Amino acid sequence: MKTLRKLPIKAETIDAQSGKVVKTEMVTAGILPPAATACPICGRNPAHPADQPHDAQSLYYQYSFFGEHGRWPTWKDAIAHCPEGVKQHWEAELRRLGAWTEPPPRRETGGTAR
Repeated sequence: MKTLRKLPIKAETIDAQSGKVVKTEMVTAGILPPAATACPICGRNPAHPADQPHDAQSLYYQYSFFGEHGRWPTWKDAIAHCPEGVKQHWEAELRRLGAWTEPPPRRETGGTAR
């Protein structure tokens, strides 16, 4: 039997009249793990070869990544584990298509990076 993975997600309550966010809170949601034949990180089924990128557009990958890192994944995150040549190829092609994404710069607070 599959066990739900618990993930923290940001929930926003929106005022229907004004369209403005009136409340933001972190709540817990459950997500089923991927199939046994899928990549355990991104949920791609069938699993991609280990030297290839994770599926940055997979909802499983997006929500799992957000739960672990507090931000949405980017293509740079999805290729981080790949060999250098694979990274260069994927980044070049994604840039050519206008689809390349990177994490936002880290914010510094009081001189200490978070």
